[in-house]
Amino acid sequence: MRRATTRRRLDPERRREQIIDAAERVFHGRDPSEVTFEQVAEAAGVSRALVYNYFGDKGGLMAAMYLRNFQRLDDALAEAMQDVASPQERLRAIIRCYLDFARTNEACWAVISCTEVRSHPLVQAARARRYDRMASAWGSTPEGRLLARSIIGLLEAATFDWLEHRDVETAQVERLLYAVLWSGLSGLHHHGVRLPRTRRPQRGRVDDSVVALTT
Repeated sequence: MRRATTRRRLDPERRREQIIDAAERVFHGRDPSEVTFEQVAEAAGVSRALVYNYFGDKGGLMAAMYLRNFQRLDDALAEAMQDVASPQERLRAIIRCYLDFARTNEACWAVISCTEVRSHPLVQAARARRYDRMASAWGSTPEGRLLARSIIGLLEAATFDWLEHRDVETAQVERLLYAVLWSGLSGLHHHGVRLPRTRRPQRGRVDDSVVALTT
């Protein structure tokens, strides 16, 4: 008599991570609008219904991909910022880490550029927290809010262009972004806006002024 085989049940959180892993593989190098739940489910080795159960719709799945990489970028920045004290070197480290992360997580950036994921409430809330944290480092003023959105927008737009065209060397991209950002940030005091006070971040933690420069 053949013994019945039972499928091993994964912990819900591990199963969720497995599905997100599969989604990142499926989305890589493709237009997000062309990806279906069926393709993600097949890559994850689960049913389409289970993917819906975890994420609700494709927007929820894309938001989960975005937010997980959002945290990974924070972790990468925390590592890059250790033992970097001067404002100039901190800015260089931020830009370098940002570009390196984008280059090794291209599937994430394809999702980030998609209007559908940007409109998801969880993504909007996460981005709003970033703007608020950066603005608070500059006194929680309207000017600070405007600067936060401008800097994040510049880094995102430059990264998208760089990944799309690949016709500028990485070192040159770093130099250009540093020149634009530092020349602007270092002159803010002329307009009544103070730079965040320089402080060495604790190990394993990115301070608010640094985190605010990321997506």
